[in-house]
Amino acid sequence: MAKIVQTQEILGGKPRIEGTRIPVGIVVSYFLQGYTYHDIKRDYPHLTDDQIDAARDYVLKHPQKFNLEPEKA
Repeated sequence: MAKIVQTQEILGGKPRIEGTRIPVGIVVSYFLQGYTYHDIKRDYPHLTDDQIDAARDYVLKHPQKFNLEPEKA
């Protein structure tokens, strides 16, 4: 299974897909704009579905890192 890692020396410690320099935030921005896996893979053909899933799952588990916490009523 693909992993999300953070290394201070790479991307200033932003969460990224292991083995790449692709920040999780990029994948999230695609989904927020309504793009599909196919769209993401068109722009990043070396990414696997497993890597995209890992990025998506990471954001769902850590929404506060991406300003995605639900609004309070």
